[in-house]
Amino acid sequence: MTGKTKKIILISVLGIVLTAIIVGYKMYNKKHFSVENATPVAEISAADLHNTFVTDSTGAKNKFIGDEVNQKVIKVSGEISNVGKDQMNHVVVKLKTATDGAFINCEMEGMADNVTIGSSITLKGICIGYLFEADLGIPGDVILTRCFIVK
Repeated sequence: MTGKTKKIILISVLGIVLTAIIVGYKMYNKKHFSVENATPVAEISAADLHNTFVTDSTGAKNKFIGDEVNQKVIKVSGEISNVGKDQMNHVVVKLKTATDGAFINCEMEGMADNVTIGSSITLKGICIGYLFEADLGIPGDVILTRCFIVK
């Protein structure tokens, strides 16, 4: 190898290392996405949200579900049907819909104090999908995560 080839290889390696350092620094200092402080892309009732997924699931996915980079926060209002805990011991608030047996499942990230069955509530959260079992005839639930009560 000539001196010129060694110089090109050294400069290339240094450029790659410098790029990796800059990307790592930016990723390490990236701000945490705050659902609580985010502006919702939509405000909708629990019944209307569920109905949108039932009647036009593709349109609902495009409107309410983001991806890992562009998360979409929605604001949902409804009547509390049930309050419980999931397998990970997170509080889950279920909102009633117009369909019997179908709910908006809201996994809480923030405090869930003073939530009582039968009362109305407004939550902000990230919609991650619509789960249903068509073969068994079970109505589907819309799932929201990282939810906070809107004051």
